[in-house]
Amino acid sequence: MTPPIAATILAAGQGSRLGGRPKTALLVDGASLLERLAVALRANGIASVGVVIGPYADTLLPLAARGAIHPLLHPQGNSSLIDSQRLALAAHAQARPDHDLMLLVGDLPLLDAHAVQALVHHWHTRAAGIDILQPVVAGVRGHPVILSAHSAAAANGLPPELGIRDWMQQQRGRVAPFPSDYRAYVTDLDTPEDVEALRRTLHPLTAVSYTHLRAHETGRN
Repeated sequence: MTPPIAATILAAGQGSRLGGRPKTALLVDGASLLERLAVALRANGIASVGVVIGPYADTLLPLAARGAIHPLLHPQGNSSLIDSQRLALAAHAQARPDHDLMLLVGDLPLLDAHAVQALVHHWHTRAAGIDILQPVVAGVRGHPVILSAHSAAAANGLPPELGIRDWMQQQRGRVAPFPSDYRAYVTDLDTPEDVEALRRTLHPLTAVSYTHLRAHETGRN
């Protein structure tokens, strides 16, 4: 029987290039990216959804509660992506060791239920011996990444300075790409220009805004 999948969203970044804003609080048609990602995941049977939160907890914790997303608070305000990955792996090993693990960054504005469905289907039909799956679009590696329960446990036992990407490069024959032309896997939000590009992509059917952010955060740029 195929193990169920649990997911953890990595949302502990500073958002410095975005003017000091939490990326996952960006609103798309009135719903935050964090909540939209949880909806896309649960539409594909991924019931257990967590999120790693660093700074901006006052903004992101209410969103996590509203989306029934389990928060993992990072003790370091300036945590790196590797730090977030390590926290996610440790929490998964403790709470869901019998589940496969989907890891995804929180700033994937185009990742919808269809994109998640395609990745999950490819995971469930993967060749024997494949323990890690990553979407690849035009040669660019994207998110989410799926690790088998066995691989998630192995990664949790690695030295703390070693990230998932470095570790994957050591797993010859166990990592498989999921070739796709769906830009949702590689479209992220790092700068105000990325947000404007997203607005142009979604206009006029979808509204993108920061209106829900607190005044002291929206004034940081």
